[in-house]
Amino acid sequence: MNNHYLSKSQFMRGLQCHKSLWLYKYKPELRAEPDESTQAVFDSGTEVGLLARELFPGGKVIEFEGSSFDEKARRTKKLIESGIKTIYEATFCHNDILVMVDILHKGKNGWEIYEVKQASAVKEVYKNDIAVQYYAVSGSGLPIAKVYLVHINTEYIRKGDIKVRELFHTEDMTNEAIEGQAFVKDEFKKMRQTLTGKRPSLDIGPHCSDPYSCDFTA
Repeated sequence: MNNHYLSKSQFMRGLQCHKSLWLYKYKPELRAEPDESTQAVFDSGTEVGLLARELFPGGKVIEFEGSSFDEKARRTKKLIESGIKTIYEATFCHNDILVMVDILHKGKNGWEIYEVKQASAVKEVYKNDIAVQYYAVSGSGLPIAKVYLVHINTEYIRKGDIKVRELFHTEDMTNEAIEGQAFVKDEFKKMRQTLTGKRPSLDIGPHCSDPYSCDFTA
């Protein structure tokens, strides 16, 4: 990825610790390969994301491999202009913040963002997650009517084939996304200031015992 961009995951990293973000951007050789347990979390999250697509089947996928993020954003724009109603991993960049939306769907009142989590409940950190997505997508010129968080319904009991609409619970977080815009802009400005300077001398943030041990997968 072009170092000019700040991806959603990097933005979330920066919220935990500016030093961790600086090291991640400028010292990639320090990054460790995920261990088996971490990789299992990644794989599980991928499976959950694929299942959630069945909430809106028949959409088009912006493949992660094989093209630059600029190309992905252009492909997303072309699909929207062509009249496609559902796009998986729709890619947007605004003010150098880059996001890939799990599910972008055009409902009866306009475009909707669906962020999929393998968690069983809404966590406080997810509010920042969806706020960043709203910022980048709406800032790119696409009006967003609704923002939803999709997570696992713990009361679901499987009997036979998976019933996707029972497996997932969808929570309207549009208000939280809109209310978080001032925070996103302010934090983005602070992170950019950090990234244009030398390696921060501050200690690792309160949620980071090590710059590369933070959990950004939940």
